[in-house]
Amino acid sequence: MLINYQEYQAMFEVEDRMWWYKTLHDRVITEIKTYTDDYKNLRVLDAGCGTGGLLTRLKAEGLHAIEGFDYNEFAVEFSQSRGLPVSRKDITAFDYPPASFDVVISDDVLYQFDDPELLNALKCIHRVLKPGGIFITNNNAFAVFSGIHDLAVGSKRRFVKTDFDRFLAAFPDFRMVKASYWSLLLSPLILAVRLIQRLQLKLGQINMEEVKSDVSLPSDPVNRFLYGICTLERHLLKRSPFGSSLFLVIRKSDLP
Repeated sequence: MLINYQEYQAMFEVEDRMWWYKTLHDRVITEIKTYTDDYKNLRVLDAGCGTGGLLTRLKAEGLHAIEGFDYNEFAVEFSQSRGLPVSRKDITAFDYPPASFDVVISDDVLYQFDDPELLNALKCIHRVLKPGGIFITNNNAFAVFSGIHDLAVGSKRRFVKTDFDRFLAAFPDFRMVKASYWSLLLSPLILAVRLIQRLQLKLGQINMEEVKSDVSLPSDPVNRFLYGICTLERHLLKRSPFGSSLFLVIRKSDLP
């Protein structure tokens, strides 16, 4: 879970404008619209919704049967301040009636857990997802990209696709239908920043009590440029072999 109020406040203030969030939300919306022409009537759960930026975007796209939860009380407060139906729950032990949702989304949450807890979260998601429904999840990828951001957001791990192949083996009716890393085009820049951060940590140049995540809004020209690069990549590459994030779409079989 994100560690402190300041991190959630930073997210709340930039989530609708920052290039990274906009790109991620675009990816999620595209998958939902691809899922069915009647997407506005889908029942959608955001499991680990943070400060509610994605739910706000879903609402703006015309989806009305949406709700979310987060474990952190600050995140819930920020989401509720947007007028969103958000409650406080634990993703490793949450409860809704079985087969309640057409779509479950969980972005940048699973990195907080070791294998047993992560499998518990997947069990809960599997139970509440309708047959034929989809689970959309984005997670940080490749240990080489680890840095100060990981410390600030309480990350325990970074993933590669084979990690999820292993987790999904416990769910015979779950099938991965899309897996792509992003952003390939920005990887050299992100990698350079993270390598410098790790060197600073090794040299003791970082005050661990003042560690902050990478969630900050750059200048408008830089923000538009970075968003444009990610958008171009998303349209040019259906799947990318490398990047600091891993975006997955997992379908639950509708066969008995």
